[in-house]
Amino acid sequence: MARNIFDLVFVLQPKRISIRETAVKLISLLEILRIEDNAFSKFKVSKIHFKSVEFNLEDNLFEKSVQKLSDTILRFELPDIKHYEKEENPTIDFSRDYGFFISFEFQIDNKKHFNLFCNLASSQKNSLSIDNFPFENNDYDVDWYFNIMRKANQFLRPKYSGVNIILSQYIEMYLPLKIIYPLGWITYFSNESNIKMPIVRGFELVEEENGQYIIVTREDFTQNKDSFFVIKEKLIDGMKVLKNICPEYSEP
Repeated sequence: MARNIFDLVFVLQPKRISIRETAVKLISLLEILRIEDNAFSKFKVSKIHFKSVEFNLEDNLFEKSVQKLSDTILRFELPDIKHYEKEENPTIDFSRDYGFFISFEFQIDNKKHFNLFCNLASSQKNSLSIDNFPFENNDYDVDWYFNIMRKANQFLRPKYSGVNIILSQYIEMYLPLKIIYPLGWITYFSNESNIKMPIVRGFELVEEENGQYIIVTREDFTQNKDSFFVIKEKLIDGMKVLKNICPEYSEP
C-alpha cells in the first residue's frame, strides 16, 4: 500500500502558552494516541545541532515526561530566545509569540514509523502534522488514519484536519482553485470554520458534535494509476462544490 503519499495535518487556533503548558499538551496527546497505536509510546525529540532525547511513555510517569520534555524544549529553543527575545535566563514558564517548533521521531524495533512536527504555543499560527511515513514500513489503512484523526481532534479541537495527499501532481491541481484547505482522503472541518460539505454523490459524510468528516472513499485507491486519477478528480470536484457554497473556503 502506497501510504507514504499521505500526511496528517491539524490546523489549530492561535494561543500563546508556556513551554511547560506546551509539554503538557503534547504528552497528553501522545498518551491518548498510544492507546490507538503503541508506536506513539517511544520517540526521539530532535533539533538540528542538538543531540536527540529519547522518551518512553510506557514508564507511566506523566509528570516526569512533562518535565523532561519541558527541559528539552527550553534547551533547544534557548539560543533563539536569547537572540530574538533577549531573555538571558528563561524558565519553562516562558512563552513567546512565535511559539516553539518541535520534532518527534517514532520507531518500533529500530524501524521508523513516522514523524510528528508541530509549531505550538504561538499567538499567530499553530499546527501539527504526522508525516514522513516510510514506503517500506507503512501498512496503515483508512481506519488507522480515521481513528488517530478523531482522537487527536477530540483533544486538539482543530479548525481543520486532513489526511492529505502530498504529491506535487495533486497539489498543482488544486492550487489554481485558491482554496484555503485541500480535501484529502479524510477531511475534517470544525463547526467554527463555517465550512460544511452538502450531500454529494460519492462522498461519505460523518457528522459529529463539533464538526464534519468528509471521506472520499474507504478503499485503497493507491494500487494503480487509474484508481488514483479517479479519486484526484473526485476531490477536485468536491473542492469546487465547497468553493461555490462556502465563502470561508476561498483564500482571503
